[in-house]
Amino acid sequence: MYAKRNSLTILAVLLLLSGLGYMWYRSKAQDLARAKAQNQKLTQQLRGELEVAETLVYITAERDSLQRRWRNAPKKLLNAEEPAFSLSYINWLINQHNLDLDFDFYLNEKTQQTEYTAFSYTLNGEGDYRNICSLVWYMTRSPLLYQIKSVTYRRSEGDSKLLNFVIQFEGYSMNKGLEVNSELVMNSPPLDWYGEFDYDAFNSMAPAVIEAKAIVANPAPAVAKPVKPSDQPDLLDIEGASLLAITNDKAYVRARNGKVVAMPVGYQVKNGRLIRLDPRANQVEFSIETGSGSSRLLQMKIEYN
Repeated sequence: MYAKRNSLTILAVLLLLSGLGYMWYRSKAQDLARAKAQNQKLTQQLRGELEVAETLVYITAERDSLQRRWRNAPKKLLNAEEPAFSLSYINWLINQHNLDLDFDFYLNEKTQQTEYTAFSYTLNGEGDYRNICSLVWYMTRSPLLYQIKSVTYRRSEGDSKLLNFVIQFEGYSMNKGLEVNSELVMNSPPLDWYGEFDYDAFNSMAPAVIEAKAIVANPAPAVAKPVKPSDQPDLLDIEGASLLAITNDKAYVRARNGKVVAMPVGYQVKNGRLIRLDPRANQVEFSIETGSGSSRLLQMKIEYN
């Protein structure tokens, strides 16, 4: 009787231990399955991050290669505000090398491409043959890409020593998303005709002959005509001038004599000054004194052809 009861007791204890062991095993198996699933998830994330890191290394190397190629390239494209940038750049070339040229600047056509935008321009003006040739040389040798389509000349009707010229050319602006992050140094070495061509075709040109003026003995003293302060003969007369382009900080205005002047806000003109730039509206405003203690507002807009 006691042996049977002890056997049943032992069997019950064994069953209890087996149940507890099974429950513990099942719990550990579930933990192991969760750990395995977590391990697979982390492995996938790690693999994805490694791919991203490898892609970043590749893109960084490609970017560095493009920047080196851009810096070493003889011609470059920028993301620029056209046509104002090309107008200011050509005006900078003319002033940088003291080229005695008067010019007008026109935008003919704008063509949008996938990677860049092409702008067709006309540059016409008046100057001597040497300065015109120098400008063409500087435009073709500058680090910015300009493609000259044609250059035509004809003798000026007003001065037989000058030529009227027309230059048709294209400028380009790189699309913003493809622009290489590199700075362009504005540098334009002067043209050395002998060093570049081993010959100066203009060296044999005869200098201009200055006619001697007759000298009058004991001339009567000239009476100087008083000049009113409002006349301001050295300042640009904005009346009759035209607005060519506007950048963020300057307006480019062509005077009646053909001279192009870059004007920041506050620039003094005859009887007034520039008070406002509005690149979005392609408009500038001048405050002009009327002479009676009051002033009027003069607005100018870009005239497109």
